Amino acid sequence: MIAILSLVALVVAVIIGIIRPKINIGVLSIGFAFIIGFFFLHLKEKEITALFPSSLFLMLVFITFLFSLAAENGTLQKITNILVGKVRAKPVLLPLVFFALTFFLSAIGPGNIAAVALIAPIGMVLAYNLKLSPFLMAIMICTGANAGAFSPIAPTGVISTGLIQKIGIESTLVPWIIFGASALIQSLSAILAYFGFLFYFKKFRKGEETASVEISHIIGDGKEVFSAKQKITLIALVLLLVLIIFFKVPLILSAFFATAILLFLDAADSETALKNMPWDAILLVSGVSLLIGMLDKAGGLDLATTLIANISDVSYINAMLALITGIISAYSSSSGVVLPAFIPLIPELIEKMGGGDLNRMAVAVAVGSHMVDVSPLSTLGAICISAMPTASSAVKNKLFRQLMLWGLSMAVVGTILSFLILDLPY
Repeated sequence: MIAILSLVALVVAVIIGIIRPKINIGVLSIGFAFIIGFFFLHLKEKEITALFPSSLFLMLVFITFLFSLAAENGTLQKITNILVGKVRAKPVLLPLVFFALTFFLSAIGPGNIAAVALIAPIGMVLAYNLKLSPFLMAIMICTGANAGAFSPIAPTGVISTGLIQKIGIESTLVPWIIFGASALIQSLSAILAYFGFLFYFKKFRKGEETASVEISHIIGDGKEVFSAKQKITLIALVLLLVLIIFFKVPLILSAFFATAILLFLDAADSETALKNMPWDAILLVSGVSLLIGMLDKAGGLDLATTLIANISDVSYINAMLALITGIISAYSSSSGVVLPAFIPLIPELIEKMGGGDLNRMAVAVAVGSHMVDVSPLSTLGAICISAMPTASSAVKNKLFRQLMLWGLSMAVVGTILSFLILDLPY
């Protein structure tokens, strides 16, 4: 009964988050974890707080603080302007360019939400003014951001790395494998979308000169000059990558060194950066992870894996995981809820099915949970809709419906691609 109760607590927290999106379910999850632990498992307070994902919390705090500093002093915006300024090309290529831009910005550290927040106001305005399909532009921007989301130095990648370490995957290569596989599958869906929508471009009456004028109107000439503080920030970000990739320094320590440079050299306003950090997302991920830890103690994870194992088989388990996580993620947080809920299930699921690959199943969860994030119910899709310039409510409502259908269809596409790439060859 306690196992069922703990599983119900997680389901209730997710449902409340869907119905009342302004309520941070991380807070609810912490409360539910304490209720289950204290009243039903008779645990002491120290035993409950010991389940808090302190390593994951610290990784998220350090990496988001670093990039909040980089955003506060304008470094990230100037990088974006320079990159966009380089692409005064044919309008037909702009969606592909914006896919590449959000992929790059997401992967180098700011993450998918920050990348979309930086790029969408430019991309959606260009799509609107150049008579491109806003629907396609939103797909390319969101998919590009998600393709880079699992970079080991991006927030989602940090969450994924922390979770897979907890289930016994210690290899430093696995986070990069998950990143590469996720980027590949997301990129395939973007390419399919681009060529599927290509007939829209036959309607263009404007050429390269118009595109160049529009880009200049939005970002200037693209010839940005970095200030001394922004140059220091660039050096700090390069140092972060070098320490992690070449010297295998832990992420927390690498981010600390990079952040210390910015703070001691007064390269950004730390108070503003602290206020602008995504504390709600950090609390969401940490709170749900605490509840998942309590589920494990209460037997809820065992119950969940039994249910999944009963409807699955080793020959298509990755497709099944992608489908389940995709459907749930369409209505809840991919990184904050779905990843912490499903990655801990993998080892026991393998044991109950009598087979399966830890790494491929982690990729399936990663892909399934993020393929649907173009949905307007997700942060990424919502940002794209809000970035539409002075469009009528009818235009925005149409875009909402289109993105909703696309997001839900991606649960099926993610399932098919996961089967073809992760299940079928093995």
